[in-house]
Amino acid sequence: MSIKVKAMARKNPQDLTAAPKFYAQVVSQGEVTLDQIAAYIAQMSTVSKTDVYAVLMGLTEVIPQQLEDGRIVRLGNLGSFSVSLSSLPSDTIEAVTAANVEQLKLSFRPSQELKRKVEAFPVSKIS
Repeated sequence: MSIKVKAMARKNPQDLTAAPKFYAQVVSQGEVTLDQIAAYIAQMSTVSKTDVYAVLMGLTEVIPQQLEDGRIVRLGNLGSFSVSLSSLPSDTIEAVTAANVEQLKLSFRPSQELKRKVEAFPVSKIS
């Protein structure tokens, strides 16, 4: 398999009268569910699909708990999850409170190994 791309026209937002330029855009080949991932992992191991699914579901509970406790969740060769935020400014250090927080955000940083694998994917254009 390869990453499928198609040509997509985009206008220059700074000059709407200019001719559009064409860029490659990834074309989704569908989705894969947690249940399907559990089945794939079970096929390549001695663990049953049900057991794999239970562990993956456990991750969906444990990861948010650990993030709420202020921890970075490192999942080895997959990558790391952490919480970041947007904040309103204050004039003094004392004036900064939890009320300054506008939005909490979930960050995912892929591991170097995962990045290398993705960068090595073949790419092909579709019509």
